[in-house]
Amino acid sequence: MTSTKKPIPVAVTLRGNVGEYAGEYARNKITTALGVAHGPVLTAHVVLDWRHNPAAEDHAIAEASANVDGLTVRAKTAAPTMPEAVDDLEYRLRRQLAQLQDRNRTRHRRTGIPAEHGWHRGDLPPRHRVPYFPRPEGTREVVRHKSFASAPMNPDEAAYEMDLLDHDFFLYRDAASGAPSLVHHLPEGGHDAQRAEPGGATASVTQAPPPPSLTQGQARARLEAGGEPFVFYLDADTGAGCVLYHRYDGHYGLIELAD
Repeated sequence: MTSTKKPIPVAVTLRGNVGEYAGEYARNKITTALGVAHGPVLTAHVVLDWRHNPAAEDHAIAEASANVDGLTVRAKTAAPTMPEAVDDLEYRLRRQLAQLQDRNRTRHRRTGIPAEHGWHRGDLPPRHRVPYFPRPEGTREVVRHKSFASAPMNPDEAAYEMDLLDHDFFLYRDAASGAPSLVHHLPEGGHDAQRAEPGGATASVTQAPPPPSLTQGQARARLEAGGEPFVFYLDADTGAGCVLYHRYDGHYGLIELAD
């Protein structure tokens, strides 16, 4: 019988000193990984970037994003060589897709039941953080400003969304209070939540102090002085939840939670 399954379209973008062979290698690897998706893959995009950062050993950056039946799944890796980065990317994307299936089964409830292919949350190794370029402080600019509206969530759901998108943090609106909130990974493992109006603790997310009220300039000064990858704060004028963070090119990114 002839298969009627449509081929998965995988677009590949090469940046820096990355050859066409690496692009085809990534296309084949990610196409194979997407074959386990439990739903139609509408779009898929891979970005391979070679960034010579004198402060880091991992110069090869590989990113993948896919729209699976209307939901976005992302993965990002860094390694000394591009083949290593692509291999790690395939592994992470497979686990992200299995996590998506698990989420669909449990309807955002964390049951501890392993998903298909034997996956559960503890199986996914921590991603090597992509080091940002050591740009001098006086030359750093806020070059990206995103504002988005988040559906109300509880901390567990926000942590699940963060893991599905392979992000280091996730800005959201708390379902109980409606207040701007943020969940992020802890260095020792697990998740931490900051909420403008603290709520009750959950089984899998600890509670951090509420975010401060700052101007963008104050947040920038705190980011530069503290050595942290991001600063979560409430805009001193509008009260909007904001995250100022280090971009990998050494500049800053700004995300604002819209009403």
